[in-house]
Amino acid sequence: MAKAPRPFMRNLLHATDRDRLAAWFRGPIDRVVTLGGRPVGALAEGAAGGSYCVAPANARAAELLAMPDIHDAAPGLVETAIDFAMAMEDAPAPSRCLGNHGLVVQRDDPRDLVVLTPFHVFTGDLSAGLLHQRPRGPLAGLVAVTHSGNLVEFQLGRRRHCEDVENAITDSGLRQDGDEIVLWHESRVMGRAGWLRPRPVEAGRLRYEYAISASSPLLRVTVTFTATAALRRLRVTTAADGLSDSGFADVSVHAAGAWTAFAPPAAAGTAAVSPTGPVTHLGVATDGWWPDGPSLHLRPADPARVMHASATALKAGQLHWLLLRHGPIDLPPGGSLTVREDRLLSIGLTGPEAARAMLPGAGMEGLDRHPLPPQGATLNAIGTHLLFAAAEAYRTPVPAERRAALAAWFDAQLARLQAGDPGLEDLAQAALGVEARLRTEGRPGHAAALGDLAGRLLALQGEDGAFRERDGGIASPAAHAQALLALARALPQLDPARLAPAIHAAVAAVWPATVELVAGPRLVAAEGLRVGDAIRQSELRYAEGVSLMARAAGAVVLAATASPGVLAEATIGQAEELHHQAIALLRPLVRLQGGVLEVMPSPFGGDPEPTTQAAAILGLMAPDAVILGLAASAA
Repeated sequence: MAKAPRPFMRNLLHATDRDRLAAWFRGPIDRVVTLGGRPVGALAEGAAGGSYCVAPANARAAELLAMPDIHDAAPGLVETAIDFAMAMEDAPAPSRCLGNHGLVVQRDDPRDLVVLTPFHVFTGDLSAGLLHQRPRGPLAGLVAVTHSGNLVEFQLGRRRHCEDVENAITDSGLRQDGDEIVLWHESRVMGRAGWLRPRPVEAGRLRYEYAISASSPLLRVTVTFTATAALRRLRVTTAADGLSDSGFADVSVHAAGAWTAFAPPAAAGTAAVSPTGPVTHLGVATDGWWPDGPSLHLRPADPARVMHASATALKAGQLHWLLLRHGPIDLPPGGSLTVREDRLLSIGLTGPEAARAMLPGAGMEGLDRHPLPPQGATLNAIGTHLLFAAAEAYRTPVPAERRAALAAWFDAQLARLQAGDPGLEDLAQAALGVEARLRTEGRPGHAAALGDLAGRLLALQGEDGAFRERDGGIASPAAHAQALLALARALPQLDPARLAPAIHAAVAAVWPATVELVAGPRLVAAEGLRVGDAIRQSELRYAEGVSLMARAAGAVVLAATASPGVLAEATIGQAEELHHQAIALLRPLVRLQGGVLEVMPSPFGGDPEPTTQAAAILGLMAPDAVILGLAASAA
């Protein structure tokens, strides 16, 4: 029998506060959506609805909803979240999110428009040629792309011209047709003719159309130039501007059957980024293409027409303006050139992944086309749920056939995950789920799987104790804490001599915690790693990281109690202090709204979202004390 946990590791939530925090999940985010033509329940990414994601919203929230006190208040919620996650992962084209909200035109004034889709928010002033696009969800306040900055080039007689499209706009508007809306602006392009006495002449009309659909995250761009005079070497552009404001830096181009990476200009200025051959895809992302970061992808419909692509930096290393030139072509009066291009503003997609996702027919209607590998979070939710069901911890028992179906799906999904190349958090979440199954049934296969997953986690830990992502970038505090939590829970099940040094190093990498919880694990600068990646990810996942760090630190102390003498007293003391500091950072983020307690994602505010809310409640409830207690009783 394990010793009682240290006093500070008690549940820090009174029943009333726990219920007011959990009530948020029974409010406006609990919806019915359509998946594969049938209605299913799902948790939305936030109170505004529209986007329903496997992870974080459903799979990660399901772990919380499986906790007995929360489960008993609304037994159907955990089933809703788990069933949605399984259905999305079992789909013919597994995808991260489902859009089910349609188009919402909040303002139809072309000079000050606001259009919402399940995936993005569009704002701007079409009369000035400005269309801003932001992703919905945690990145909304930090990432924006401006579809603007276009030029038109041509030769009229003997004179060559390069004209600014936005300065020549004469008309603009919005046109809605069911679940699609087209935003457009039209320019009157002028040139000068005559050699001795040049005079202004209308060269043609140039129209940009941006088609937005409720069922797809793609932005479809159509550019049409209709010549009024005879023109030679006409070139039109498709451009994206303001990229440096969101940290875009890396460029990846697919041309002539190969991918090529281009660094942004080393100093302020413009550099070519198009290799020889037709450009079929061009992607830009933050430095290192970090997994939770934004990426923008451009896919021309006629790759052979792209004659040139260039990137402009306002300062070294920061891409600001991206320009694709399409042409050249000679046009008679009345002749026209039409260019089409699909664009995708996504989270974490690399160039090859986006290229596959953007192909016609690549995804089901309403999906965000973000490929979904097997999710460790779903395994954790199911494993946790089965553990409590087997311990008869629920007021209403889970039917045997339901438990058998979940167990079979768990084992099949675990095999798929182990056969792939999961990232740090999927490994950690899967390890937690397997550890719970091992405590429930004790199958040898689960013991072997836990050892395998723990070994993969250790392989991602550096000599300084900080965990890395698969690409070598330093992990965010949230991911680091998730890995630490998994190792702490596995400690009583696996060889302590193998895990104890890793736990000691992982705790030391983030202690003392007050600053490092925001900036990421310490000592990374000594190895020249991308510290900025950890900082940017931490800004996005501040409250989640703080909550997970509190839970992981507490689990370390619980593991030390369950396995006396395995961890050094110094490590236990650091974990206790880490827990205290994380709780102190978490408490100010909880606010009261209409009788419900909400958790802000950062000290600067923002709308609550399921992962943050669930992580905060779990960080305060000390669920691992309950889980370890169940295991001790069963033993």
